Amino acid sequence: MRIAIAGAGPAGFASAKWLSDRGHDVVMFEKRDVPGGKVSAWRDADGDWVESGLHVFFGAYHNLLGFLSECGLDDCFDWRPAEMNFVSPEHGIHPIRFVPGWPAPFNGLAGVAAFKLLNAEDKARMALGLVQAIFGSQAYIDAQADQTYAAWHLRHGMGQRSLDRVMDAMALALNFQKADRVSAKLVLTALLHFAKETDAPRMGLVKGSPHERLWVPLMQQLGDRGVQIHLGRKIEQIGYDAATNRVTGFVLDDGARVEADLYLSAMPVHSLRKALPDALRQAHPVFADLKHLKGQPVITVQLYFDQMVTTVPNLLFSSGTYLSVYADLPLVSPDYHHGRGSIIELVVAPAEPLFNLTDDELIRVVLDDFYRLHPNARAATLTKHHIVRIPNSVYQARPGVEPYRPDQATPVANLFLAGDFTQQEFMASIEGAIRSAKRAVARIDDAVARAG
Repeated sequence: MRIAIAGAGPAGFASAKWLSDRGHDVVMFEKRDVPGGKVSAWRDADGDWVESGLHVFFGAYHNLLGFLSECGLDDCFDWRPAEMNFVSPEHGIHPIRFVPGWPAPFNGLAGVAAFKLLNAEDKARMALGLVQAIFGSQAYIDAQADQTYAAWHLRHGMGQRSLDRVMDAMALALNFQKADRVSAKLVLTALLHFAKETDAPRMGLVKGSPHERLWVPLMQQLGDRGVQIHLGRKIEQIGYDAATNRVTGFVLDDGARVEADLYLSAMPVHSLRKALPDALRQAHPVFADLKHLKGQPVITVQLYFDQMVTTVPNLLFSSGTYLSVYADLPLVSPDYHHGRGSIIELVVAPAEPLFNLTDDELIRVVLDDFYRLHPNARAATLTKHHIVRIPNSVYQARPGVEPYRPDQATPVANLFLAGDFTQQEFMASIEGAIRSAKRAVARIDDAVARAG
């Protein structure tokens, strides 16, 4: 069958690969001139890479790692020790280290026991409070989706200090929002997997640009097997015939119409909403309900210094500043070892209060926080910077939105959905995107079997 895919991000690429494995004629469209969606990268005028975000991959991402292994891309990550380094102006850098060789969850509990930013009472209350999540089930985690993580945390006897110093940082890293705004299910799902798999918390970063390490090799592989990939071609609208309840084509922004047997949207939810015709929303509430799934704004900043200004070869978390998570790329991504100095890539979150600042104003806020965390950096010269503002990144995993996340099969027989906002356990993450692609392909398999 001929299958048209809208969106060349992780979900789109995985879907295209698995559908072409089955012998389908696949064509994929991406509105931007670069592939990768939320994990894209491009070069600046100097030839340096600008990344859309600081992308972290965990050992728990089995579907993503399996997909990359299928594509011969096992070696694209630089794996870092399993630890979370918390930075604050008052206390410096203190890690939670998962003890190597210890089974889960004891490797993590031992790390928390040695953590110096919490006192003995805080640690004991955290250990007792997290027991149900750590030793529970996914069904229990799913049942917590209608409350914030902060409410769940405090209700289970854990104090404000552990919320402020540890769990806010985790919530910001997962969904760019603090713990009082994200669903408890989001944070507890991560904790559940970290607690049940010894290798789950290990962290990897792409060895260099995701464009070179991931997307170019995947485009070459897919092209060799006949998949057509069109960049810079936006899906303006999904054509729909209410009389037959079928999609009739993808209408591109230049007016061209793409026709296929089956259609798969792997677009972010905000892009999908724009492409849906009113007739489709009126015919099926599942499409109208997508209005409840909002994209989360996020800002990524890259700071180039003339000398090295940090020494930690891993991620750094800071819940007391706007710099929720960051890393020094020459220390964590081998391809960035250029000998010139630090390239600090920071996720600025929550981004809403800063989103409309001018570039100069934003850089002043970012540098003020960064210098408070790393005072020695004041002696270095900032040679250049990049700012990437994304108004709609991952969907906001807030309490109450879970019922509106759609299945990958829709009430329209020839229309399917993929993306981290669709139903799958890992919610807003690249692992969630790959899981959604696997489920979408399974739904298409069922449709093809019924039609055959």
